[in-house]
Amino acid sequence: MSAAATSLPSRSRPPWLDAFVGQGLALLFAFAIAVAVGSLIIILYGENPLTVYGAMLSFGFRDATSLGNILSIATPLIFAALAVSVCFKGGLFNIGVEGQFLVGMVTASWAALAFDFLPGLTHMIVVLVFACIGGMVYAAVPGILKVTTGAHEVVTTIMMNQIAISIVKFALDGPLRFTKAPPGQNVDLRTDIFESSALVPDLGHLFGVESSAHLSWLFPIAIVASVFVWFLIKRMRLGYEARAVGSSAGSARAGGISIGSVQIKLFLISGALAGLVGMQQVLAERGALVQNYEAQLGFTGIAVAFLGQNNPIGIVFAAILWAFLSRGETALQIETDVPREFVIILQGILIFCVVVVYQIAKRRLARRELQRAGAEVGLRDTAAPSDLALEEG
Repeated sequence: MSAAATSLPSRSRPPWLDAFVGQGLALLFAFAIAVAVGSLIIILYGENPLTVYGAMLSFGFRDATSLGNILSIATPLIFAALAVSVCFKGGLFNIGVEGQFLVGMVTASWAALAFDFLPGLTHMIVVLVFACIGGMVYAAVPGILKVTTGAHEVVTTIMMNQIAISIVKFALDGPLRFTKAPPGQNVDLRTDIFESSALVPDLGHLFGVESSAHLSWLFPIAIVASVFVWFLIKRMRLGYEARAVGSSAGSARAGGISIGSVQIKLFLISGALAGLVGMQQVLAERGALVQNYEAQLGFTGIAVAFLGQNNPIGIVFAAILWAFLSRGETALQIETDVPREFVIILQGILIFCVVVVYQIAKRRLARRELQRAGAEVGLRDTAAPSDLALEEG
């Protein structure tokens, strides 16, 4: 090899490290912008930003139980955001996570009551599997309609969200209505209380977190699900096909990829993840399916997915940040005069800043990579004649 060839500049950093550093700085910059804009709003309201942000921080991280509350709030958001991101990688916008998690709660509740003869861990696993099955079956409908008729998934999933609400009402007023009510007492509409074997065990007591935080083993399961989705998208054939379809359906079809098969598989995986969204409140907090269940988790998952840039690992941190801000609403009501709606405004500003700044950072990184590749090719072309001359000599 000639001296000219050996003089080619080597990379000071690998591409993945450049991307990590660039996107990390973009995230910090977006967060700083959001905090600055939020501070301006607080000042206009007549409060001290340091006091407001300090109250939120102290309330969220004052002890282990407060942190446990944040993680328990983040648990269903991780599942919901993962469900959204899986479809989004394939160019699909699944906004039916809300309906899919409601149906998952119904099927899981039925399994908890029907298989109460199963021992301990087996009972809980069966309930979680039925939650996934319920979400998968409900997600399969818009997936099949998309592939066979071309019906847009946004329209079909919106309609099916409303149907899912009616399914929950039917189940609570019909086949799953409670039969074991305390005599002489009025009971809210709910199922019978589940056996303890169906519930997800508490995790918080291992770290000094009080049971009121409801930090269960569902949080580690959510982390495992995030790793699984990352491996699926980055290392498996289906993930490659999903990214190809999401980037250019025409090119993917020309490359021999069955677009319909990929879309249905993505909907099924998304539905399985969505089915686990409601397990925090059904199996960790209440021990039954109740009429006044917490809704809108599926829609919040869309916001968390955008905040995490549809990256499975980023979604975990985005969910925790979102949970921290949500818990900060209580701090605002207790320790300041700022209305709780400020948190909603701050969340919206944060999403906007992250999306815009991330896109700018990605474009700059892509442009830098192209310039570096072009420079290396130019140096190789320059070195080639010298090599040839040495060989002739």
